[in-house]
Formats: sequence, C-alpha cells, structure tokens
Amino acid sequence: MSLYVKEIRGNVNTEITSEFASNLGTIIGNFLRTEKVAVVGRDNNTPSQMIKRSITSGIMAAGINVFDCGISPIPAVFYLRDLYDAGVVVTVTASHLHPEDITIKIFSEHKIPLVHKNPERVSWDKIGQLSYVHDYIDKYKNAVINNVNQQIIRNRYPKVILDCAKGLTTPVTPDILSDLECEMILTGCQPVDPFSRYAEPSPETLSLISNLVRAVGADMGIALDNDRDRVVFIDEKGNIIRDQTILGIFAKDALMDNPHGNIVSSVVASIALEETVTKYGGKLIKTPVDLILNGLEENNAIFGGDEPGMYVFPQIHNCFDAIFAAAKMLEIICKNDSHLSALAEDLPEYPRTVFSIECEHDEKEKIIDSIKEIYENEGILDYQDGIRVDWKDSFVLVRPSRFEPLIRVYVEAKTPKKLQIIHKNLNNLIKEI
Repeated sequence: MSLYVKEIRGNVNTEITSEFASNLGTIIGNFLRTEKVAVVGRDNNTPSQMIKRSITSGIMAAGINVFDCGISPIPAVFYLRDLYDAGVVVTVTASHLHPEDITIKIFSEHKIPLVHKNPERVSWDKIGQLSYVHDYIDKYKNAVINNVNQQIIRNRYPKVILDCAKGLTTPVTPDILSDLECEMILTGCQPVDPFSRYAEPSPETLSLISNLVRAVGADMGIALDNDRDRVVFIDEKGNIIRDQTILGIFAKDALMDNPHGNIVSSVVASIALEETVTKYGGKLIKTPVDLILNGLEENNAIFGGDEPGMYVFPQIHNCFDAIFAAAKMLEIICKNDSHLSALAEDLPEYPRTVFSIECEHDEKEKIIDSIKEIYENEGILDYQDGIRVDWKDSFVLVRPSRFEPLIRVYVEAKTPKKLQIIHKNLNNLIKEI
C-alpha cells in the first residue's frame, strides 16, 4: 500500500478560510471509498481548531465518517490510521515560523488531486458521522513503550533535558519518558497563547538546553517541535548533533537488527549516510523530499528520515515521529552503554553547506532546466527532485522549494577545500543564469 503526504500552508482567514477548508474536506471525501473513514487532529492553536472543524464538516458532507482526535501530536493521530483502517489522516497545526500561518497535512493511501473545482456533496440522509476518540493517546503511548527495550533504559536511569516547544496541552512525551524511568528537567511544556510564535529549533533557541545539559550533567537534550514530527538531539557535551548524523545512528541501529534492509531518505541525503548504510549491509533509497513515506511503504524499508530532524520507524508506523525517535535514541545509548557524542564520532561526517536563492515560482523550472543542461555530462545525475550531481567525493543538489519563492542548494564534499571550490563555482553559475 502506498502513502502520500500533501501539505497546504497559508495565512488563516485570508488564504486558508473556513470556506476553503470545508471545500478541501469535501474534495478529500470524494476520493475515499464510502467504507473508509477519515481521522483528524490538531494542535492547541485557536485557528487550528476553526480550520479542523471546517475540514471535518467538509469530509462529512461527502458522506465519509470522521474520527476526531481533538488536540493531539501528529504521530498519535497517525497511529489511528491502522487501528481504524482509515483512508486518510488530516492534521492541522500552526506554523512554527509565522503565527498567522497554518499547515494542513493530508496523509492518504492514494494521490488526491486538490484542483477539483466542484466537490460533490451527498444528500442530507447520507452525511457522514462524527465520532470523538478518547483512548487513542494511551494506545499510542503503549505502542511507543512496547517498541523499545524498556528494561535496558530503566536500568540506566538516563537524565534528559526535554523541551516541548509549548506545543500541546497533553504531556505525551514526558509521560512516556517518565514511564521509562528517565530523570527529566522540562522546559517549554506550557502551551503558548493563541497569538505567540512557536520556537524554531536553531543554535540560538537551543542554547538554553545545551547549557542545562552541561550544567546538570544530563545524558542528552531533546528538543521537539510544536506538532511532534521533528526533533533535535543534543549530546552530553551540549553539542547539537547534525540531522544527517542522527540519521546514520538510527540507520546503523536498524541494520544491526535487520541486515540487508532498505533505508529511505530524500535526495538531500549525505554521502556519509550512504557510506554508513552500505558499511552495515543496507541499501539507501533516495526519493523526492515529499515522497519519503511513500518510499518507505513501497520498498518495505526498516527505517527512513530526512532533514530537518524527521525520522520514521516502520516498526511502530510510517509517520515522522519525534516522540518515538526520542525514546529510541535513549534505547540506543543505553544498550550501547555509550554517550551520544561517541555514537556520532563513530560515523563519518563531511563538510556541508546549504543556502537558498530567491526565485519566483514561475521561474524555478527554467532555472533548474538550465542547470541540468550544464551538468548533463557530469557525475551521476538524479532528476527526481530538481537536480543532484554525485561525484566520487562530493555532490551538488539544486531543488525548488515547495512553498517559498526560493531555490535550495546543497553542497557536500569530503574536504573543506573541495567544498569551497564547488560552492564558488556554483554561485557564479547560478548568477550567470
């Protein structure tokens, strides 16, 4: 079975209105079989509540039954997909960048074309039913706990600094880590007011966690985002560990238990990740940035993930899950009787730079095509998502941003000198175009 993810972002009440959300819900419902159900959930943001209700009404208007999770982290909402054999899961959350923006995520088992202009509504006597789900949080918590080695974590009694990003009223992650007998210092665990901005993980906003880790001698710092599908890990020295290195740690662990397994990441994947997966007997499969979850299901992968801080563990479900990632990382350091810094140092890590270039949406294709022509006779080419060129000791990826008028550029090389040369040449090339 395939899994597709569609994200819609926009300003509440101007770009994303209640009318827009209701029509969107009906379009979603039109592409579900009547025996299928929809699962919906949201964060604690007031605009999210309004938009989720409108989407729910629209789905019901298409004759589809809806299970409403209320306020819940994205992984817990998604966990109901298998429990209820849902044809679609919809989550609504506030943007961590702009308080006036909202993100609608649609997880479906087949592609839903959202350009359909005339959604079809059923007659009054065939409207879908709405049910509220209350016990799913406990089911999700139990699934997380039961899919890690509980005893090995409890025996070590790790100390953790946990930042909850003020995203939820329900303390799901603290409850799970408490059950695993972790010693915790919590920060950011009170919800923000409806008009505040959520913290964007960055060296500046993470400095408090780094300082706390060092001050109290914690084993790890864990920084979640507001909807719990992204996580940043900080080692016992207070250092933020690269996403690509964390991917390597998780991939290595998965391959130790499942030799020759498939690992899925996007075209953003580092050379170091590919080397790590190959070293431990696995195969790295690269997908477009928005098709990682689909790639996991189609390739029966044992682990997957992408930047920034998004990790998928099919043993529990095929969803980016920061909460399970936190518990799994604790299991890894405990069973290896090691520090996170040592696990990171054991893997290769190469110089890497990422930058953006302003580019209007209607110009992106022309720019990408021009770059393709220049690189068409060089290295190993990948056209899945923009253009990626791989050489023996380096790679370049140029891809259009899905939401912003930007082109993203990734450069990685095994030496700082090679990185500098490629970066300079690419900058000049793009300026000429």
